[in-house]
Order: sequence, then structure tokens, then C-alpha cells
Amino acid sequence: MTEIEKYSYNLPSELIAKIPASPRDHSRLLVFSGGKVHHDNFYNLGRYLMAGDLLVVNDSRVIPARLFAKKKTGGKIEILLLEQNGESWRVLIGGKVAAGENIIISSNFFASVLEKKGKEVIVKFNLSGAGFWRKIEKIGKMPIPPYIEKKIKDQKSKIKNDENYYRKRYQTVYAKEYGSAAAPTAGLHFSKKLIGELKSAGVNFATVNLHVGLGTFAPITSENILNKKLHLEKFSIPRSTCEKIIKAKNSGGRVIAIGTTTVRALESSAEKIVSGQKVIFGQTDIFIQPGFDFKIVDSLITNFHLPCSSLMMLVAAFLQHKNEKDGRKKLLELYKTAIDEKYRFYSFGDAMLVI
Repeated sequence: MTEIEKYSYNLPSELIAKIPASPRDHSRLLVFSGGKVHHDNFYNLGRYLMAGDLLVVNDSRVIPARLFAKKKTGGKIEILLLEQNGESWRVLIGGKVAAGENIIISSNFFASVLEKKGKEVIVKFNLSGAGFWRKIEKIGKMPIPPYIEKKIKDQKSKIKNDENYYRKRYQTVYAKEYGSAAAPTAGLHFSKKLIGELKSAGVNFATVNLHVGLGTFAPITSENILNKKLHLEKFSIPRSTCEKIIKAKNSGGRVIAIGTTTVRALESSAEKIVSGQKVIFGQTDIFIQPGFDFKIVDSLITNFHLPCSSLMMLVAAFLQHKNEKDGRKKLLELYKTAIDEKYRFYSFGDAMLVI
């Protein structure tokens, strides 16, 4: 058995969340604190926080990244936007294309294939800047996971427009700059009402921006584990966040990361944050595994993740950091508890708080 195979577990299909909780802060919350498990709802998060605590969220916005197109021959093509690099884009394409070929998306919108890199393709669109984003906003579709229900029924059993619905629900309430191909799902549980209540109780908020790529969910190889490196993801941390982290640390507050993407950004920048750097820009390929020395993050809110994923290994590392002798074993115990208690898993599933 390989190291990553040790993070396997059996999940009944009915526990895969196919629709989000409604309202969004009514998802369930498994709290692991001081070696004990508590079961609650996310809207009661404030019970476990203190005035002076700092919640750090990833405010990256999910792109309506799925584009339906065709070749000049009429063959259908699907494009999934992954990452912009200058004037070109790294994308996934469903269908066969060749370098130099043009892909027609609409009457005045097309992409030229510059290069193929395995399953990924480098393209250049004929539109750029504000014109490009207006077009994406108009015709793009949200890149929701395949296990999510495509049609949602309301209480009167009327079918809602699935695209409009997911543009709201597969997006955090604090999302700002477009850049992610998948949602930072731990943040989906927060409502504006809950954020207001927490702020009124003296809990502080800060942001990082890490654009989530599909590499987050890519299969892990033995090379990844050996080199302790994953896919590259771009991130930035504003001056205000660095200052709030230092203030929280100095005043006895806890830095609570909302999601694994936030953890990656913060821990990749630990030395820069501690040294007082004002604004941080960079890329991270950090692969957090058990034995990792966390320097910034004191607590973690996360979802229940896919088996054998780098996300599970990160949470196991954090559990070990919180004085669990075997982080992997404890993580699998917590997942078993969640399954026994009928928690919902994956992107629209329930949440876990590790204090």
C-alpha cells in the first residue's frame, strides 16, 4: 500500500452532497477540540470562537469557466479555463484540437490553439481585458463538480435556472477577483448574517487571495510525496492581513484558516509574515504532510474531502500538529464518526472545525 492509499475510506453514495444546505450557514459542523468531538450547526460557529480571534478567508472568485464551442469542421468542443498567463490561457479541452487551429465560441469570440501540453492546452482569445470578461460573464457556465445536481427544485417543486443558482451558491459571499476554476469550499458555509454576528462579537476577518486550479484535485503521485511539492497556485496576501495576523498572535488571539487553500497561502509565507513584509505576492507548490511545522495557522475550518487527496494529508498534518500522535489515524477516525452521524461530504457538504 502506498502512502496516499492509506488515506482511503468508504463513503456511502447518499452522503455525497448533491445540493447545498439552505440557508448556506445551516450546514452541520463537526468540532474537534481538546481530543473531543462535538456536533453542531455552522450558524453556531461563534460558540467556539473568542473576541480577538482572526478568521482568514480566501476571497478568490470562481470563473464561469466552462465554454461550449466548435471547430470549423463543426465538431463540438468544451473549454475549461484554468489560468491566465499574460495574453494566453492554460485550459482543458474536451475534444481533439491541434496547434494553430481556431475554436469558435460565438460569432465574434474565438480561441487560437498555441500549444498542447498533454491534457492541457495553451490558447489565446481574440478578446482581452474588460471585453473578454464581459463575454465570459455572459456565456460562461460555472464549473461545478460532476456529482452536483444540475437542476435544483425549490419548495414549490419548480425548476430553478441552474446556472443563475450556482453562480450564487458555488461562490462565497465575500468573493472578489475572478481567478479560480473551483470554489474554496470551506468558505461556502458563511452567510453575510453570520459574518456580521461574528464581527459584532469581536471576531476579526482578513483575506488572502489564492486562485484555485484543478490541480488541487489532481491524483497524488509518489513523486509529489517524496519532493513535498504539488501544483503551482498563485496567491497574494495584503498588508492589512499581515498586520492583523501579527496583532492576533501578540494579543493571544487565534489565527483560524478557512480552508486548505488559505492554509497553503499562509504557511508558504510564514517567514515573510513574521518578518513584517507589507504585501506578499507569489506562487506556492507546498505539499503539507504529517510532520509539517505550522507557524501561522492555529485552527482550521475545512470540508470533508475526497479519499486519497492532498487535502486529506494537509488536515492530517494539522491534527498531528495539534498534539495527535498519528494525524492520519485520527483523521480517519473523525471521518468515520462523520459517516456514522450522516454528515454530508465534498464541495457542498458539511464542515469540520479543528481547534
